[in-house]
Amino acid sequence: MAPQGRDHLGTRESAGRRRSPNVRYTLSPENLRSLAERGGAEQGGVGLLRANSDTDLVSSQGRSSLTASTLEFTLGRGQNLVISWDIKEEVDATDWIGMYHIGKNSETRICFKYYHGVSGALRATTPCITVKNPRASVDGQGEGQQASDSSRKLVSFTLSDIRAVGLKKGMFFNPDPYLKMSIYPGKRSCFPTFSHHGQERRSGITTNTTNPVWHGEKHTFVALMTDVLVIEVKDKFAKSRPIIKRFLGQLNIPVQMLLERHASG
Repeated sequence: MAPQGRDHLGTRESAGRRRSPNVRYTLSPENLRSLAERGGAEQGGVGLLRANSDTDLVSSQGRSSLTASTLEFTLGRGQNLVISWDIKEEVDATDWIGMYHIGKNSETRICFKYYHGVSGALRATTPCITVKNPRASVDGQGEGQQASDSSRKLVSFTLSDIRAVGLKKGMFFNPDPYLKMSIYPGKRSCFPTFSHHGQERRSGITTNTTNPVWHGEKHTFVALMTDVLVIEVKDKFAKSRPIIKRFLGQLNIPVQMLLERHASG
């Protein structure tokens, strides 16, 4: 019976050595010294696996994916855009897919994103999809051409019976106001300065009032729709009536807005 007992123990020890590559070890200074004394893995039968970051990378087969049936979608052609997903991580009934606009280019570009409903984590994103609308491009070109032609056309208009209300009073006197009116190119105008820019008109002087009205005066201008009409209100200078500031106010109004308001009454 004794020999059998030894054989049994020997079998268990050999089995333990065969299983040793799969056993987890806790590393400590004592363990490292012990392994060094025993000659490492070849003498002691215990191996330390070399760390490799590549084993931690997720393969393409293990990643979630969100795909589109096409990357160029044209409206009005009976074409279907099908979105498919293969989510490897945890999913929930509140998961959702959103459509997002990308950039501010002339083309409409979108993408779809899959979000986990509970955590809000982004699971997957489709590649960029270009959406084309042939009808919109044709209409846009026609409207753009008409707008360009209209903005390049000179228009003539006349101002009459202009009035101002609540002008600033001087320290000792009411002002003697008059108007200085000019045409300038708009700040956003794509056109250069033309000969009509800088044309100037002046009104008569109304005396001793903060609410002047220029009855019967008419002032005609020629301008582009993109131009701006600048109206300055100034106080007349007189040596017998000294003033600190001649400037009483200013109004900048686009010509297009002026004509539209007049047309609407």
